[in-house]
Amino acid sequence: MTLSTEELQKRISILERKVSREKKARQLAENQLEKYSLDIYEANQSLKNALISSTQKQVELRYLEQTSSDIASEISLNNMLSNIVMLTGKFCSAHYGFFMTYENSKEIPGESNKTWYLEEGYLENNQLKESIKNSLPLAEEIILESWILSKVEINHLKDSSLINSILYTNVALSDNKMVWLCFLSEETHFKEEILPVLNTAREYLISGIRRCLSDSKILKKNKQLQESLNHLEKVRRQLIQSEKMASLGQLAAGVAHEINNPIAFIRSNMEVLVDYLNDYKNLNTEIKSNFSSDNILKASVFEDICEKIDLNYLEEDSNELLQSNIEGLDRVREIVDNLKGFSHSGDEILVEMSLRKCIISAHKIAGNMFKYDHKVDNKVDSACPSILGNTGQLQQVFVNLFVNAAHAMEGKGKGKGKLTIYYSICNEGVIIHVTDTGSGMDKETIDQLFTPFFTTKPIGIGTGLGLSVSYAILEAHDAKVTVDSTLNVGTTFHILFPTFN
Repeated sequence: MTLSTEELQKRISILERKVSREKKARQLAENQLEKYSLDIYEANQSLKNALISSTQKQVELRYLEQTSSDIASEISLNNMLSNIVMLTGKFCSAHYGFFMTYENSKEIPGESNKTWYLEEGYLENNQLKESIKNSLPLAEEIILESWILSKVEINHLKDSSLINSILYTNVALSDNKMVWLCFLSEETHFKEEILPVLNTAREYLISGIRRCLSDSKILKKNKQLQESLNHLEKVRRQLIQSEKMASLGQLAAGVAHEINNPIAFIRSNMEVLVDYLNDYKNLNTEIKSNFSSDNILKASVFEDICEKIDLNYLEEDSNELLQSNIEGLDRVREIVDNLKGFSHSGDEILVEMSLRKCIISAHKIAGNMFKYDHKVDNKVDSACPSILGNTGQLQQVFVNLFVNAAHAMEGKGKGKGKLTIYYSICNEGVIIHVTDTGSGMDKETIDQLFTPFFTTKPIGIGTGLGLSVSYAILEAHDAKVTVDSTLNVGTTFHILFPTFN
């Protein structure tokens, strides 16, 4: 079938319009695709930049974390600075790094003789430091507020490489002392964007240095305080011992009298025993002279000789005299042992001890002050609980109390004073009560009673240290002491000792 010309033109027109629509659609699709491609490219670039930024932030955070950790650790200041140089050098991609300590514009030798190398770590090398010093404002003695970036051109003597840039700052250590931190690079510049992070690390370092210096001062102060404490403890022991010897000095006459009594009757007994020995010699002589020619002694003659010197009495009395001497020597030994235990400085160890035995021993030492003038009633029996204590020290406390009581009762008259020692038990422990019927004290005197060198005794009689030393001893035993006193009636000391299970 043959189409007419008109129909052909019509169909061609339709096809042209269809091609035009397809061309427009294709153009629109290409434009949209180009836009999508651009959006994807921009998104990829944005993600790439974000990843780079995130990676950099992770590096920065890791650097700050490691820096903070090193600064917070218990290491020396020199080690801290060495670690900071290494971490900072790696973070800012420096080729070399070091720190220098200066005081009054002069470098302190020996603080750090090493230089950090990116590839090799720390090496003994000061040549690089010397070559870079002229590029630093070392003579200005000004503390910088931030890091400084500068360009330099210096040949490194180690490998002839050219140093092109320097990064440095300083931090105060004390009034006249500062530390410089320097980093060198063969690149033409350090990245300026790292400065905020470095400044944060610098603040960490300043805080760490202050802590180290503070810790150093505290350790030095603690050492001085410990030395002072040791000295005071030594002085305290010497004071206790000196006061103890002073107490012995006051008791010396009475102690001498206590020892003299048994010595006197022992000597008297010995003189009688010498006479008895002579009688035995005479007995032996008469027995020999009365032997017959055949060496026989009649019983009646022997009995007459024995009766003449009263042999039975000599034997009985000799035994009694010897027993008396033994008892006297035991008394002397007991007095000496008590004095030895009292005067011995001993140690500070607290052990389980009997208050009853301690009081009895103290009474024996000070007993002569009461023996002829006052009565002593010791009611502390074996049921009194034991405590943790130092027998020698507490013995000194009770001796002081007994001596003071004896002095306080001197005005009462012979035989009218009475010292009573008893105990009571409470929830906190055991209380020893020491009561005298002496002159008593007013409130003003009681308030000063334990003050060193305070005494109501005449000059030359007391040191004024007895009760103050006793108070210190009782404090060391966690014991509490209170005093009740009435003028012209008497005084009672109450000492509470904690007991143990």
